[in-house]
Amino acid sequence: MGTIPKINRPASPIPGGEVQGTVVSEVTSPTYTAPGPAGPKTQWEGPSGQIDLSEAPPPWELEPEKSGSDARRFVDVPTEWSLRWINPKLLESSGWRYWQPVMASDPRVRVKVPSLIAPDNLVRRGGDTGDILAWMPTQWVEKRRVQKDARARQQTRGAVEKQQQLKEDFARGQYGPHIRVEGASHPSHTMVEGKGLTD
Repeated sequence: MGTIPKINRPASPIPGGEVQGTVVSEVTSPTYTAPGPAGPKTQWEGPSGQIDLSEAPPPWELEPEKSGSDARRFVDVPTEWSLRWINPKLLESSGWRYWQPVMASDPRVRVKVPSLIAPDNLVRRGGDTGDILAWMPTQWVEKRRVQKDARARQQTRGAVEKQQQLKEDFARGQYGPHIRVEGASHPSHTMVEGKGLTD
């Protein structure tokens, strides 16, 4: 048996890395008066130019009263509208509750992201079964908030009165001569404000 001749092939050069662009990141403090989203900003610089990207800060870093809907990033609507994303399952259980769907065909509405327009002409996020964008006049939202505040105060007052009445009933022996209450206080975690309740 003969030996297999060795073939000498020229070594191919190993491709080196090529710089496509640079990413520069900086963290900015959120400003609530700025028209656009606040938070970390990222810039992409490449041969074709520079792109600035910005993301809103996480919800837990925002104050509750200032963490409104992000829908205005995706649509242009009249300034007197309040926007809210509504889950379809919530609609099945509770209905619209005076909210109205934002229709893409409405001449007052301009959708910046065409992929949000569903076949039924609603503005949805997350596909055809995702949340539906709804609107209500801001004046109505404020009046609704006043109603919820009053209802929350009334419920809290009623709970405190019932607890006080229960203490008095035990002291009079209504539940038996040998049953006494050492002490009772209304739980502080049930003291809520209307603005913390969902509509």
